[in-house]
Amino acid sequence: MDDLSQIFQHDRLTPPDAGTKPAPKKVERERIFEAVRRKIVDGSIPPGARLTERGLCDAFGVSRTVVREVIRMIAAEKLGDFEPHVGLRVAELTHKHVQEIYAIRTELEAMVVRGFLSAATDADIAVAESYGQKMLEIAAQGDRFAAVEMMAEFERFMARVADNEIAAELLSQLNARISILRLVAMREPGQVETGMEGVRAVVASIVARETDAAEHAVRTFVRRSGESVLRHMDRTTVSPTTISEPTEEDITP
Repeated sequence: MDDLSQIFQHDRLTPPDAGTKPAPKKVERERIFEAVRRKIVDGSIPPGARLTERGLCDAFGVSRTVVREVIRMIAAEKLGDFEPHVGLRVAELTHKHVQEIYAIRTELEAMVVRGFLSAATDADIAVAESYGQKMLEIAAQGDRFAAVEMMAEFERFMARVADNEIAAELLSQLNARISILRLVAMREPGQVETGMEGVRAVVASIVARETDAAEHAVRTFVRRSGESVLRHMDRTTVSPTTISEPTEEDITP
């Protein structure tokens, strides 16, 4: 696999011009976090890969302090396991993890869509319809990552309208792992088309304000996605990958 400098060649932070102030550490941290998160979610960095502190420092041209904060943020989203003074090992999801995540996701999303329809104004319904159209357009363009991000944004919107803070919080905690699984599902032949059919069914039921039909459409959509992920996992295996083995310098506090 390519080293981190190649993987993040378009994400490296540009040094400030002479006389200008460098970006605040918080801004650096957020930009690097989003870059690493995206590469994990879209599969550019595979499950089991080890990201060393030194490798990330070299890739982004930042200090270990910033990198360690980013690693802790990635670990907090359950996308990897923090290894003190070394770095991060990207999480590997098992069949059991997938089944548990999809079981929880099914109930949360069903609850959210029911709550949304009980509280939604006509303007909210119009926004939901526009989200559906955007997802279809993005998927048709072949940008799977953007389509998955739009799905997550749509769910957050519905949870806000439903005023279900706990469901929104739980979905937020699961979001990164759900995004990974959605992208895995889309690798199965025909799954993008099947997924978009599911989106149409969900949005059509929402626009018609048919609560039972919307819940059924959501449950069907999530179930089919989960089945696709498990099929893909049965057909493929990913060997753990180490990106720049830790050296003596890596393990120095």
